[in-house]
Amino acid sequence: MPVAHDYAFQRWVERAYARQERPLDFRAQTVVEWRTWRARLREKIETLAGMVPPPPSCDLAPTVVERTELADDGLIREKVVYQSEPDVWVPAWLLRPRDPPAVRLPAVLALHGHGGRWGKGQVAGVAEEHPVVREHIVSYNYDYGRQFARRGYVVLCPDARVFGERAIGRWSPEDPVRGYDPCDRAGNQAALLGFSLLALTVWDDRRGIDYLQSRPDVDPARIGVAGLSLGGTRTTFVSALDDRLQATVISGYLNTFKVYALDQGLCGGQFVPGLLRWAELPDVTALIAPRPLLIEAGIQDDGFPIAASRAAHRTLARAYRLLGVEDQLWRDEFDAGHRWSGRLAYEFMDRYLKG
Repeated sequence: MPVAHDYAFQRWVERAYARQERPLDFRAQTVVEWRTWRARLREKIETLAGMVPPPPSCDLAPTVVERTELADDGLIREKVVYQSEPDVWVPAWLLRPRDPPAVRLPAVLALHGHGGRWGKGQVAGVAEEHPVVREHIVSYNYDYGRQFARRGYVVLCPDARVFGERAIGRWSPEDPVRGYDPCDRAGNQAALLGFSLLALTVWDDRRGIDYLQSRPDVDPARIGVAGLSLGGTRTTFVSALDDRLQATVISGYLNTFKVYALDQGLCGGQFVPGLLRWAELPDVTALIAPRPLLIEAGIQDDGFPIAASRAAHRTLARAYRLLGVEDQLWRDEFDAGHRWSGRLAYEFMDRYLKG
């Protein structure tokens, strides 16, 4: 009988995952062990991502290039452009109350996901930008940035690299469908140069925190972050690496790399090369502890299966229990697919940024 050979690369992937010990998995039993683990995993992520040393420092040089009054919502919407590294410019929508009180306000960094390469307008609720943006706002409950602003927050909604206005010239949302994923193309280019595309985007998001803290109407000690899908990826990593964020809402993302990425596939904008040899996604997310964290998970979300989300959540629960703050880990499971829930998100942010 001839020997049956299995030629599938996926089998190699499964074996490689199974035999790796991942030395920076969350295993801490004491607060002292947690501090050591946290410092080591953060350093490893930054190193693998090509962010050691970090990009050169530069002035934000923020400029307001557009201003609109949203009378029905009592808001002002401004398009702001700021510099994240020398000659790298980030366009963002800034939403703020039209008639703010005479005190500094809490702020939210609201991060968009894929959305067919449409970027910040979906989260900021700029439905007039394009019919697709309007459709996404309805189908994904996507305008959570505008919803936070209606509740009295200053909200910043920046474009990720190769999305929205930052896709113009190469991968514009209105271009014909291409035979490749622009995230993969850009991710490969960044990796060839020694960087993770995700890390570059997260660097831009951290500079967004710098911008919010520089504003006279924002309380620099009360800034949160929220995002759906790729926005959840960005939210996870920016909050894991930056302690200035005091409350975090991750929607449609908490899972395991094994289930959502290796078993199904992911784009080139959502990973740090080599990270899975050191830690799993729940371990990265546990870096957010002990700060308040809400996880939104759709029971019918096929891209981020609910069983793996529940398993990942158990790692978070161990971290928050170890640190004595179990009440600051929230979870919203809702009977729908890949979308923003919002059922607990606004109460959550109010509790920790306004309370």
